[in-house]
Amino acid sequence: MAQREPMKLYAHRGVMAHYPENTMSAFKAAIKVGADGIETDVHMTRDGELVLIHDESLERTTDGRGRVVDKTFAELRTANAAFRFGGEEPIPTLEAFLKLVKPTPLLVNLELKTDVEHYRGIERRLIEIVERTGFPAERLIVSSFNHETLRRLRELTTEYELAALSSKRMTDPVSYLKQLGANALHPSVRALTDAEIEALVEAGIRVRPYTVKTEEQLHRFSRLGVDALFVNDVEWARAHLTP
Repeated sequence: MAQREPMKLYAHRGVMAHYPENTMSAFKAAIKVGADGIETDVHMTRDGELVLIHDESLERTTDGRGRVVDKTFAELRTANAAFRFGGEEPIPTLEAFLKLVKPTPLLVNLELKTDVEHYRGIERRLIEIVERTGFPAERLIVSSFNHETLRRLRELTTEYELAALSSKRMTDPVSYLKQLGANALHPSVRALTDAEIEALVEAGIRVRPYTVKTEEQLHRFSRLGVDALFVNDVEWARAHLTP
């Protein structure tokens, strides 16, 4: 039997337990603590810039107001993404983020947030930015709850690993992912039974549950042999996984 690779830890929106989520300071912290990867969320401004923020609107994580889709990039840059932490940081661009991570060995998971706003053309813009920055395609995973986004992206390129996000159980997920052109499944921590996860792992599907917040969840997924976990605090997770 082939030996299992160690389970990876992805910094969810950066080290968001201690830094403003989806900011350069949170991403730099993930690099510093030795995360295996970073997960972040991608939206598109009115004038086509790809930016990193979780919500469709600005209110929860910044001091700005309104929807990302209605703002130009210049308008969006006036919002402070660190004000709840007493700091000052703009909403980052995807390009700046990829340039930051490129010299490191970290993997990157870009979640395209197209389940509410569809952001027409976001898939092609993503490819343009990845190519312009020279970010290695083999270190890139693109995920989405909108599986049509993944289908469109697969039609445009075969270079990236694609991951279907799901908060629910799937009927015959192996066949579904194959038909979708996806290589991985990112389920909610409560979406699948142990047996369902084991079957996916046995079929060669990379399973990466989100978002792991308890020791019990850490040890459960480690035992089941998943590829990686999304966590808010990489150092916490590593400490509780170390024998």
